[in-house]
Amino acid sequence: MNKKNLLKNATIGFVGQFITMILGLIVPRIFISSYGSDINGLLTTLTQIFTYMALLEAGIGQAARNALYKPIHDNDHDGVSFIVSAAMNYYRKLTLIYGLAVCTLAVVAPIVLKTEVDYKTIFLVILLEGASSVLSFYYVQTVKVTLNTDGKEYINGITDLVYKVLSYIIRIILALNGISIVILQACYLLLTIGKVAFYRYYFRKNYAWINEKAAPKTAKLNDRNSYIITEIAWTIFSSTDLIVLSVFVSTTLSSVYSVYNMVFVSINTLLNAIYSSINYTLGVKYHEGLSVYEKVHDAFMSVFIGSMTILMSVAYVLTIPFITMYTRSIADVNYLYSELPIMFCLVQILSWSRYIQGNLTGVAGYAKPTSRISLIEAITNITLSIILVLKFGIVGVLFATVIALPLKIIYTTYISDKKVMHRSYRKSITIIGSNILLFIIVVILDKVIDFEIANIPTFLLAGIVLTLVIGAIGTLMNLIINPTCFEMIKSLKRSKRKEV
Repeated sequence: MNKKNLLKNATIGFVGQFITMILGLIVPRIFISSYGSDINGLLTTLTQIFTYMALLEAGIGQAARNALYKPIHDNDHDGVSFIVSAAMNYYRKLTLIYGLAVCTLAVVAPIVLKTEVDYKTIFLVILLEGASSVLSFYYVQTVKVTLNTDGKEYINGITDLVYKVLSYIIRIILALNGISIVILQACYLLLTIGKVAFYRYYFRKNYAWINEKAAPKTAKLNDRNSYIITEIAWTIFSSTDLIVLSVFVSTTLSSVYSVYNMVFVSINTLLNAIYSSINYTLGVKYHEGLSVYEKVHDAFMSVFIGSMTILMSVAYVLTIPFITMYTRSIADVNYLYSELPIMFCLVQILSWSRYIQGNLTGVAGYAKPTSRISLIEAITNITLSIILVLKFGIVGVLFATVIALPLKIIYTTYISDKKVMHRSYRKSITIIGSNILLFIIVVILDKVIDFEIANIPTFLLAGIVLTLVIGAIGTLMNLIINPTCFEMIKSLKRSKRKEV
């Protein structure tokens, strides 16, 4: 049953993200054409601000998830009820604070943001979006954590997919008819109410045995403070750029950033859907012994860093042609920046260069010191972003991120190789370095070779050819520098034959 759930989680996660990615590429184009770059940048910026506000619940979900593993495994109904109840108490205490924060934002944001959108519109949009977040905060979050820990992430995946598809359909219909964005947010609120109703029904039907009042109001979740630091650091790090642009430059330029960002976030999300469904293997192998774990560690590094490098190499060549076609009839702002593709690509490659090591630091008990490095990284990023945006604009905020990323790569590599696996850095440096070198070679070749991509057919053909060529080279390179991947593939084949 666990294997079936794992397959469901991976399949639905990937398919859901793929569908969302396609819709996510279509809708912003319609939005920009119908409402203009200013409103598109405004809505994107508000989304990032709400991401910051979600930090109020930082640590609750992760702490509850970790605490639930053992009682769920032991089929301890009382233990599960206690932790779920404690999590619900945390979420519900914070709902009032969150609501007050939404009201404050609705009053202040229209004054602070550099936009042409009127005060009343921004005020109402924030209140309506905030109401949707408050409902999810109060009723949904604990249920989602419980389902995820119980191996039923596919329920969350299906629900989120339906919600996102319906919201995208509403966006398209309303945008094409020029309906106010206030009405748009009101429709989102109605969708959220429907989602809340479904979760409450499903939870009460399938988890009726859980006592939601099992824990006293004073019950605490272990390690919540450590996770708070990590969550805050990651949110600051990943959500800084748009807000800095909107405050120090304009929401119009934020729209430019968001169009490029949607391409790279979509690619990252697809790969992350696969990683999230199988990364538990790293934790399992770690407890089987370092000699077993080390091979899996290196194989995961080659597979995921290599995959992202191949994807980013293709994306680098195709980004400007794609943006050119995507924004062809939009004239309210310049969307073509030749420097942005390399910056966005490096952000993704460098980010994935610390995923596996970062996972090991948590499994091996180094979460607390790693969280401090995450905080330093975040502070470095936001400080440099503010300094560089004033002189270099949109390029400056991305350059700040590229500068900050190596801090955690160096630290997590040090912890994983020296402190945990007690080995040389050679293998890790070789895997990371060779993939970055491959990307640099692609960048140089792109400057030398003139790829003429002016329409969709040539774009698709170039995408297929580039993926096959760069994919073959990247795969061969990673297999040569890390033969462990061969052993991993053979092991998987043997496991499948035994299951059959």
